[in-house]
Amino acid sequence: MSATPEPNQDRRRQPAPFDRRALLRLDPMDRINVLRAGIESVALVAIAHAIGRSCPELIDLLQLARPSPVSTPRKGVRLTTAQSERVLAFLRLIERVDHMVTIGSDDSAFDAARWLGDWLARPCPALGGQRPAALTDTLEGYRVLDQLLSQMLSGAYA
Repeated sequence: MSATPEPNQDRRRQPAPFDRRALLRLDPMDRINVLRAGIESVALVAIAHAIGRSCPELIDLLQLARPSPVSTPRKGVRLTTAQSERVLAFLRLIERVDHMVTIGSDDSAFDAARWLGDWLARPCPALGGQRPAALTDTLEGYRVLDQLLSQMLSGAYA
């Protein structure tokens, strides 16, 4: 018997491919159409994998309604427009962190998605000790988090 997994078994362990940058690069009108149609829920599996969390942890972190069609992501099941917007806002935060590191250093080993997942889950002094994830239930909360990340880059803490 071989210790190497069968090809089908290996595929089941890997998250479905999801290109966050492709979504962010879309023309705004095309992106609006994607949001209206809903991001496919299986994208959550890939995003969770990227940030080093389980899918239920990601759903809790982003405060996506539970129980809902996304509780168990399945191919063909789509997020609501509101859920898709929150996922897009989260992907933008990952891009913000990635950009911060890119312009601040040449650390190609830095994992922006994983760092952001950890940062969201820890108490933050700039937010009065609350976890940044507490703000992910609204788009305005994402704007506050984006501003806080920008302040980190410039060194201007509020």
